[in-house]
Amino acid sequence: MIAILMSTYNGECYLKDQIESILSQTYKDWILYIRDDGSTDRTIRIIKTYVGNYPDKIIYEYDRLGNLGSGRSFMKLLSSIDSDYYMFCDQDDVWLPSKIEKTYLKMKSLEMNHAHNAIAVFTNLYIVDKSLNIISDSLWKRCHRNPENVFDLYKLIVYGSPSYGCTMMFNRITKSLLFPYKNWKFHDHWTILIVSHFGYAGFVDEPLIYYRQHGENVAGFQDSGYSVKQMLKCLLFAPIRYVKESYLYMNHFKDLPFPISMWTLMKYKIVKWGRIIFGMG
Repeated sequence: MIAILMSTYNGECYLKDQIESILSQTYKDWILYIRDDGSTDRTIRIIKTYVGNYPDKIIYEYDRLGNLGSGRSFMKLLSSIDSDYYMFCDQDDVWLPSKIEKTYLKMKSLEMNHAHNAIAVFTNLYIVDKSLNIISDSLWKRCHRNPENVFDLYKLIVYGSPSYGCTMMFNRITKSLLFPYKNWKFHDHWTILIVSHFGYAGFVDEPLIYYRQHGENVAGFQDSGYSVKQMLKCLLFAPIRYVKESYLYMNHFKDLPFPISMWTLMKYKIVKWGRIIFGMG
């Protein structure tokens, strides 16, 4: 069984589209669990309508905790659900019909070689506007994120994660390693770092979701391309920025349940800044 975990917050404009896309999945062995994070619009009314219409497939997880923020809300939901596999789900996207099926097949293939290990699988995505018009047919190309960076923890940290929560599936062993959760802003980044260190990650080289950008996203995509002006700024300020970022990185990553080597991080960051300065991306 796959538990799909959705945290909602004032999502009345797009919530129906997302739920309908989940109901239309080719793979049917799933349950959608929804926690609302303090909505003041019609979101809860929409949720309860779907729960009434699909009581065996959609469950509203009510609590009195109020607004926790995106990361804590997702992780609160995860902590309360027992399942074989888990998927994070944003309220404003649209899943392609084969998203669950293709992700699950990749998961099973990894489990054949890595049984009894933490495993996570993620996919590429389409970046779209609020009307689902395609802005980019690949998050990885648009944001210069190599999916193979998940095989190297330091590349994952320095170059940015190619694994967004809305594209991810992970197993129950992964869940057991995610707590205690240190209240990072992004629950998906926490998850993929844990898996990269303790387990195995894989990816489906295909966009299986319309990742909607509408101006009110809690976390949208970040284009990491560099203009000539930006490269000149890097050349002038790289040493100062490097020292500052290294301190912030180390202070941030100290919450991980495993050590990060400052010297290894430095080497990776020097290579990254060298590539930027010399126009190599």
